[in-house]
Amino acid sequence: MGLQFLHPAALWGLLALALPIIAHMTGAKEVARVDFPSLRFLRSSSLKLRRRRRLESLLLLILRSLLVLLLVLLFARPQLSWRAEAPGGAEPSQATILLVDTSASMSGSGEGGTLFEEARLLGVELLESLEAGVPAGLVAFDGRTRVVAPGVTTEHSLLLSELAKLERGDGATDLARALRTARDLALDAGLETANLFVLSDGSATKLPAPGGEQWPEGLRVHYHALGDPSGRSNPYVRGVSVAASDLQGGGVEIAAQVRSAGRPVSRAELRLEIGGEVQAIRDAELPTESSQPTLQKFSLAVPIEGTQPAVLRRTDDDLPADDAYPFVLAGEESLDVLLISGDGGGSQRAGETYYLERALLPRDGGESRVRPKVVQAEGLRGLGPAQGGVFVLANVANPGRLASELAERVRAGAGLLISVGGNVDPDLYNEVLGDLLPAPFTELKTRGKGTFETASMGFAVPPMDLDEFRVFRSGGLKAFSRVKFGKALGTAPRLSDESRVLLRYADGLPALLERRVGAGRVLVFTSSLDDDWTDLPLRSLYVPLVHQLVRSLSGDLLFESGQDLDVGESLALPLPGLGSDRAAWVEGPGGLRMTLDAARADADGRVNFGPLEQAGHYQLFW
Repeated sequence: MGLQFLHPAALWGLLALALPIIAHMTGAKEVARVDFPSLRFLRSSSLKLRRRRRLESLLLLILRSLLVLLLVLLFARPQLSWRAEAPGGAEPSQATILLVDTSASMSGSGEGGTLFEEARLLGVELLESLEAGVPAGLVAFDGRTRVVAPGVTTEHSLLLSELAKLERGDGATDLARALRTARDLALDAGLETANLFVLSDGSATKLPAPGGEQWPEGLRVHYHALGDPSGRSNPYVRGVSVAASDLQGGGVEIAAQVRSAGRPVSRAELRLEIGGEVQAIRDAELPTESSQPTLQKFSLAVPIEGTQPAVLRRTDDDLPADDAYPFVLAGEESLDVLLISGDGGGSQRAGETYYLERALLPRDGGESRVRPKVVQAEGLRGLGPAQGGVFVLANVANPGRLASELAERVRAGAGLLISVGGNVDPDLYNEVLGDLLPAPFTELKTRGKGTFETASMGFAVPPMDLDEFRVFRSGGLKAFSRVKFGKALGTAPRLSDESRVLLRYADGLPALLERRVGAGRVLVFTSSLDDDWTDLPLRSLYVPLVHQLVRSLSGDLLFESGQDLDVGESLALPLPGLGSDRAAWVEGPGGLRMTLDAARADADGRVNFGPLEQAGHYQLFW
């Protein structure tokens, strides 16, 4: 037990105790003398009165002194503490740094809860065993290491508070890095001698040799191994692969790599969950003498549609932290594009959508996930109930019959690409599609003699911060200036609400404009997408540019599929071109939302996210 004061200088106030003593000594009143003929009866009365006054004066002195003492103690703020019995290796007068393991293996069961809870309790005992004023520090580690605020300090109550806030993660264990961090922390604080206590589960016990060249002799490491890792049974999933199934009618086959650590077991039950529902249960056979993983396969007869979160879950082992292996099942997700041709032409090659269709679906299908369908505008009375998420008006003479339906689809989230040509009447388009156009059309602009063979105008350099053009940073940027345009429709200088110019010609005229309408977007290309007004379809730029525009309209531009990361790793996330009123965030396991700062994006528009601290599914939103 010990007594300490937060403000010991206030104890100088105890000198004020002299004041009531002085008042007591000098406060006696002089008694007047009166002569009486007989003092026999008055003498006994005087003695009684004198005793009472002395008692009253003594009580008053005590009360005054206690009042002064109480005021001094209030300012000095005394603290009474009991020092617990020190754990092994602890020295109450020696500087101490705690290294607390927060890795996934600390989720194992201990005597009074999890091993992590045991480590925190032991850390509390170590800190409470130190004498007042002894420097101490706290380091938390798993796959990464962090010095817990406020670093090395004599305020043990602050470290106790931070220790209570520590949480276990799902990462691996890197003890070597933690020890280096603790060593640097001690040396930076000027501690020539200190005790370093490692509170871990014993899964990593390789310590630096005391007195080594890189290890100061005065820093002594004490390893407190919690639990027995060799006695635990821990089958876990280390990897998952997904492939097309050989079953009739398609489907997918999921192969899980199952390993086991600690005490050998012969089998492990695995559950496959898709969308939160159990789809299959399997028993994986685990050879006790082989270090190779076991492959456990799951076959699904029905193909996966879209992208769905999935989990392979293990139950009933001694380490629950790695019982769930999350992954993403990306099915055959295709993009339907309806190409509305304004002119069939005299031959197939002369059609308005000839180049568009082959750019979106090369080599009779190839590897493209885009499914274009060509229809003629003449005689088309409606878009149909199931015609996909992107529509292209290719030099359609009269879009009036489709205008209201197109506007409804775009407001609901569809994408619309408008390209012009000789059939387009600017005044008619402004009248029937005015609610969708980024800017009204004006007159026809010609360069050279109006044909691309004699024109020298190409594209200006596109803005690389936009998603539609970011792919060209790695190559193909010079191709923009090589394209030639003979004709283009001009647009009014004043843009509509929610509109902007994405790409210009070399002379500054708008080439590609965008407008947001409801939940959807409209792109307007002011020249043709066939070879009537430009040689763009004959250039290598055409195929990737068309794909980028169509996928941008579908909202499927940034990612092809999910990505697998280990806990502790980071990922550079590509962000869309965000304005001041738009935000991006990642939603992690349990619905935790983590906001991304677009201002910290690099030159490629990517923001570093991580390191990940929990296993689970993470989704990017904006």
